[in-house]
Amino acid sequence: MKKHLLPILALLPLLFVLSGCEREVQSVEWYKANNAERMEVIRECKADPDRLNKTQNCINAKQANREILNAGSKP
Repeated sequence: MKKHLLPILALLPLLFVLSGCEREVQSVEWYKANNAERMEVIRECKADPDRLNKTQNCINAKQANREILNAGSKP
């Protein structure tokens, strides 16, 4: 029994990765208030655009970034 349990336990982390554990969806306002997380999500979206660009977190993080940049360019 123990022989069969070890390979199963070794595969558990892989199952979590492959199951597509997504991060909690955050709002545009949240991303505007959390710079480090916003930039991390934008980097992840750029690294895997085919899979991530259409996720709500990518959309919200990019929108927050645009709003911050636009606010900084207004007199």
